[in-house]
Amino acid sequence: MKKTLLCATVLACGMWITSCGNNTAQKEAQGEEKLQEEMAQASGEPIVLGPDDILEFGGAQPTPVVVDFWADWCPPCKELSPIFHKVADKYKGKVRFISVNVDKCPGIAKQYSVSSIPTLLFVNTEGVINRSVGFMPEEELVANVESIMPSTEPKIAPR
Repeated sequence: MKKTLLCATVLACGMWITSCGNNTAQKEAQGEEKLQEEMAQASGEPIVLGPDDILEFGGAQPTPVVVDFWADWCPPCKELSPIFHKVADKYKGKVRFISVNVDKCPGIAKQYSVSSIPTLLFVNTEGVINRSVGFMPEEELVANVESIMPSTEPKIAPR
């Protein structure tokens, strides 16, 4: 009973704090999340989402994105993980790599209809999402990443 009351009190206080118009704690937390994300990108490490994070693609993206949906108990996921990290390091600063543990983030997995793992989403700068289910060798992962990168060829206007 005490635990339930304590949880309810903490929840109510949390709601009150986040409902304030000028909430510096919330702004600081958002700044900290952005800093962690920038550090992960700079180091070539995938951004790891947690249960309270949101993942939405609603149109154009500033950079291409690759999302890996996985779980600790999944052998093909374990086999793909070092490849995913290696490719993330290769494309650091050019492509954003995101890691989603389906056991810790079931809502995000459900949002993207992930029913088998590993599942990889490849999102180009226009927001178009391609999906791949199952283990993927490094060469295939690199080819998929290359396919979502913006073309560096100069565009020639038709006559």
